Amino acid sequence: MRGRPGATLALAAALVAAIPAAAPRAASVIAPTFDAMVARAQTVFVGRTVDVRSRWVSTTSGRAIVTIVTFDVVRTLKGELGAQTQLEFLGGTVGEYRMEIPGIPKFRVGDEDVLFVDERGQPVSPVVGFMHGRFRVLEDAGTRRRSVARYNFEPLADVKDVGAATPAPRVSSARALSLAAFEDEVTRAVRRQREAR
Repeated sequence: MRGRPGATLALAAALVAAIPAAAPRAASVIAPTFDAMVARAQTVFVGRTVDVRSRWVSTTSGRAIVTIVTFDVVRTLKGELGAQTQLEFLGGTVGEYRMEIPGIPKFRVGDEDVLFVDERGQPVSPVVGFMHGRFRVLEDAGTRRRSVARYNFEPLADVKDVGAATPAPRVSSARALSLAAFEDEVTRAVRRQREAR
């Protein structure tokens, strides 16, 4: 997690004022390809959300709300992390005030995700591609099969579908990419990119 909010945070705070709670707005963020996401991420990890807290911070442009999310690190697929890590996102709710940034992922205690993270430059969202760098871990209650879905719970069939120009056909959760297979794809991409340097 980064320390004091930087220029990016100050600019975003100036553009998005903290206002009384209102209905969320839709976001339109272009998803990077899977390979681009792996390349851009400093760390990729499987994590379980254990704490979510929002607070006011001071920036050069005034006050803003940030949300600190704490994760238990289940597995690290790229980079190095300890047993826990924290990420700081611009926006959140403090009392009657909510600062809403379109495309910022929202976390709840108990969520399990694969996260692609780039904290360079103290970003508004450290998750690569805003919500697109968050992949939900789902478990089938009957079979206990663990699979991966996009940020919106749409099951992911293949990593080639991430950031594809043409939308992939919908698949059932039973045909979704397993968590183990997704992790293997990440580690293979990390190895390929390292060898290509």
